[in-house]
Amino acid sequence: MFTHFTLGTNDRPRAEAFYAATLPPLGLRLVKSVDDFFAYGPDQQSPPWLVISSPFDGLPATWSNGFHIALRARDEAAVRSFHAAALTAGGRDEGAPGLRPHYAADYYAAYVRDPDGNKLQAVHYRDGREAGPCGDVISHITLGSNDLERSRGFYEGLLGVLGIERLPREETPGEDVAFGLAGTRLPIVFVQKPFDGRPATWGNGAHVSFDAPSRTAVGAFHEAALSLGGSDEGAPGLRPRYHADYYAAYVRDPDGNKLQAYCRKPG
Repeated sequence: MFTHFTLGTNDRPRAEAFYAATLPPLGLRLVKSVDDFFAYGPDQQSPPWLVISSPFDGLPATWSNGFHIALRARDEAAVRSFHAAALTAGGRDEGAPGLRPHYAADYYAAYVRDPDGNKLQAVHYRDGREAGPCGDVISHITLGSNDLERSRGFYEGLLGVLGIERLPREETPGEDVAFGLAGTRLPIVFVQKPFDGRPATWGNGAHVSFDAPSRTAVGAFHEAALSLGGSDEGAPGLRPRYHADYYAAYVRDPDGNKLQAYCRKPG
């Protein structure tokens, strides 16, 4: 359901060194490097990819309070390797490797921030359960909210266009709103107030790209966002700068988080 995630950087060489050390323990490798970004994934044909770029608006990259990407790890050793590599490569600890029974009895994870402040997690599920449609790359993402009720209405309408629905929350009721595909065991999107008690903020340079089944769905995504209190960041249309069939739209949610819907199918 995701095509890629973009994180901003203010120092590309530093970011390249950090991710070259941190992501291989999770089975991710450099799949593309061009003038304005570089990307990691399992291979060039298998999204989702993690893209690192300087912000396109020319302003400094900033990190988001409330947004992070949870990457899948094949085992607990990979979680520990990810965490150790991140700290050695200039990242910052946000939570040492260990079980998080608050989420689930088998939830083994570690949290870090990259040198630009972007937050990442590696998680392994001891019982081997799968996250659903995101394969072995991504477990889930979180998006910060300052008003959960407002966010619930926005994301129910927006993600419903893409076939992603709100899921019941038994582990942490009232703390977040969760979304995923019907019948999956784990959500892929959590919307929540930041755990540190500070306001949710959006990061310049960061956005999430959702896979849309058609160009019509891209348009519906954009229209739904604006009707539900979001703002326009780029109308539906082709972006030939990326490739000939790159059809996308960009929006921001009511808290400023940047979102994209993308379809690569020919019109």
